[in-house]
Amino acid sequence: MKGSLGALAERNFRLVFSSTTISAIGDGVAAIALVFAVLHIAHDSPTAVGVVLACRQVAAAVIALAAGVISDRLPRHLVLVAVASTQAIVQALVGGLVVSSHATVALLAALGAVYGLADGFVIPASNGLIPAVVSKGRLQQANALIGLSRSILGFGAPALGGILVAAGSPGAAILIDAASFAVAAALLWRVQVTPRDDVVEPEPFLRELREGWGEFRRQRWIFNTIVFFGIGNFAGATWGVLAPLVMKEHYGGASTYGLVLSSFGAGLVAGGVITLRWRPSRPLLASCLCAVPFGLGQFMLAALVPLPVLVTTQVIAGTTLAIHLALWFTVFQQQVPEAARSRVSSYDALGSFVLIPVGTAVSGPIAAAIGVRETLLAAGVVILASNLLVLAQPAVWGIRNASAPVPA
Repeated sequence: MKGSLGALAERNFRLVFSSTTISAIGDGVAAIALVFAVLHIAHDSPTAVGVVLACRQVAAAVIALAAGVISDRLPRHLVLVAVASTQAIVQALVGGLVVSSHATVALLAALGAVYGLADGFVIPASNGLIPAVVSKGRLQQANALIGLSRSILGFGAPALGGILVAAGSPGAAILIDAASFAVAAALLWRVQVTPRDDVVEPEPFLRELREGWGEFRRQRWIFNTIVFFGIGNFAGATWGVLAPLVMKEHYGGASTYGLVLSSFGAGLVAGGVITLRWRPSRPLLASCLCAVPFGLGQFMLAALVPLPVLVTTQVIAGTTLAIHLALWFTVFQQQVPEAARSRVSSYDALGSFVLIPVGTAVSGPIAAAIGVRETLLAAGVVILASNLLVLAQPAVWGIRNASAPVPA
């Protein structure tokens, strides 16, 4: 296990890891608080929850391509400092509005859009930064550790969020998130990265976008699979909108929802531990296989299974998702040249996530039209089908492990 933690011996990675861990504490606590705050304000309207969440997601999608260009031009750790600072301010405003009972759906949606604009930079900047703050042989280990830290906190923080909401303080949970972002920004400021030798005089913005698109198309394994992942994520958005409603009506409310999210977090922890040591010979194939169970939660909620069964399936889904993400990001960072890494990541993120706001926004109206159970069942089928179609792509089977030996 000591060897599995070797990446933490490297100062820059340790700072990035710490900032990610601390912000994950607040995110886990705030995840429940925001949706239940909206449900309280909007009198249990899933459509209102969908609107607030969709505003975040739409803003992140809108800024994604610009975020890739900017993150390839500027020091990526400083981009993330600006992101964390912005999110700290937004969450402080949201928490203050909720605590003071001045929050409205419109205000939360508007602040969510600002949050989303900042959040759109996270994946492109992070994907470019991680290989620059850790040695090559520890790259998969670094991705696994970051995922593991988020997962460990995802196990406990949602439960804490559920307790705070049940005690009547969703605003306090969101203020904790604001503080965590402020600390994360301070840690990222201390990262010292050697200036990149591939940075040249910036070209016109549209030309850099076209160059990123060209590299994105050259990476056939991303280009050929991204549509199917995007469709699956569209259907997966039903969880964030409908699960809190089902929990409130059939499973006891926020505290039980916190337990369910924590069980998913426990699975993420297990998956992170596995990927610290497991190096499959076909990492992309293993990653895509592990994406298949992602829609289990929709099926279980639709069937109103007993709580222990729901918790167990969420553990399984969390475990496989953690493995999927760690392997996917490692393959990405190994295969895509550093000079274009953030731009390609922005196209990847846009293709993967562009339909999530649509799924979030339409989940409530569809459920109102055909029923919550029917909507969840349909979503589960779409997620399963899309992930199986990913596995049918020949590009998924061709990439073999390119990891260098792990340093002593």
